[in-house]
Amino acid sequence: MTASPHTHRVAVGAYIFHDGRVLLLKRVNSPVAFAPPGGRLNVEEDPLSGLRREVKEETGLDIAIIGLAHVWFGSMDGRQPTLLCVNYLAEAANSAVVLSEEHSDFMWASREDIASRRVVTLTDDGFGYQPSDILESFDRYEKLAGKTRGHTG
Repeated sequence: MTASPHTHRVAVGAYIFHDGRVLLLKRVNSPVAFAPPGGRLNVEEDPLSGLRREVKEETGLDIAIIGLAHVWFGSMDGRQPTLLCVNYLAEAANSAVVLSEEHSDFMWASREDIASRRVVTLTDDGFGYQPSDILESFDRYEKLAGKTRGHTG
């Protein structure tokens, strides 16, 4: 059987927690919205290595991966190619973010910030991370973080 040269693009993302808050980065390119750090995998790159690379490139942070948050399939803005995105839960030892040129701003958002929608809004054309996905990441993190303390994933 011959492998097809056409397959899904695969991306990874991280809901990174520190002191009860999650890190969101404001994208420079479409969709211009606050979202967790992440990006596409390189050819033959495994997801966890790719996640660590993307987070380091975009934030300067080293992370401990806690577990899986969720898997998403679709187009980020309705115009870009379809992605299969695997999102993980992670912790950062500190909050000293150094942004790459891919982002213009960042925030460490609390559950209340997300629930009230004070800081996370969809882009004008309706695309972006849903507040419900981010709130769900808080729930999953709280369940998993206590079980994996000391894990350096």
